[in-house]
Amino acid sequence: MIKKEINENGLIGDLFYEENQISKVIIMLGGSEGGKTWSRIREPVELLVRRGYTLLSLAYFKEQGLANTLEEIPLEYFERAFTWLSNQNWIVKNEYALLGGSKGAEAALLLGSRYPQIKAIVAFSPSSVVWQGIPKRRFDLGKASKSSWSYQCNGLPYLPYATPINKMALLTLQLRKIHELALRDDFQVEKASIPVENIKGSVLLISGTRDSLWPATYMSQQIEKRLATKGFEHDFEHMVVNTNHFGLIINRTCWRKVFGFLQETYT
Repeated sequence: MIKKEINENGLIGDLFYEENQISKVIIMLGGSEGGKTWSRIREPVELLVRRGYTLLSLAYFKEQGLANTLEEIPLEYFERAFTWLSNQNWIVKNEYALLGGSKGAEAALLLGSRYPQIKAIVAFSPSSVVWQGIPKRRFDLGKASKSSWSYQCNGLPYLPYATPINKMALLTLQLRKIHELALRDDFQVEKASIPVENIKGSVLLISGTRDSLWPATYMSQQIEKRLATKGFEHDFEHMVVNTNHFGLIINRTCWRKVFGFLQETYT
């Protein structure tokens, strides 16, 4: 397996691949920790490359030259990644999969709803809505809120947290109740909901019932309901695991499901 650091056209990431083979790409998006998260989780990366994929572990904030906060991250940044990939001569062009965790799963579903070149999505601990962005200091979360994502310099509609925000929850990162409170606002939820029915490929959702950061199982069920109601034409599945937010990533059963899903829908 070859690892190549990417720092071109404003893109920051790591490319993992095998030489001398035409392959499809999986773009891997980390969560609110920022940086090139998936570059540090080597076993699934190696196993996916062995299965014939090229992987792009893509940072979108908290790397030199990128934003320091997860606020109004421009979708055009990801567009540049698609364009860059299409210029690599060993890559199948304009047919990409996204694999994201937490905020990266939110990004993956949002991007899939907007860009037809996304043909498969794996979403660990996903969100059904665009959330308020995350400032540099967590205790600033209730002040001057912005969207997590932007397009053409405008923040996308988002679901804000109900204020005042529980300081102890911020201190201990027990954030589930904060998100559950916000999800009670049906009007704001409707405005911020990701139009997942527009995705042009298959979708695998994986959630943990003991997630203490946000209610990923509930939000996955909302996504399932929306896909079914809107007559989604592609394969979709929701795998529920009795674990926490971070336990999904090290769960071998989850990865077996991911490998099988990709083999069936993205080869």
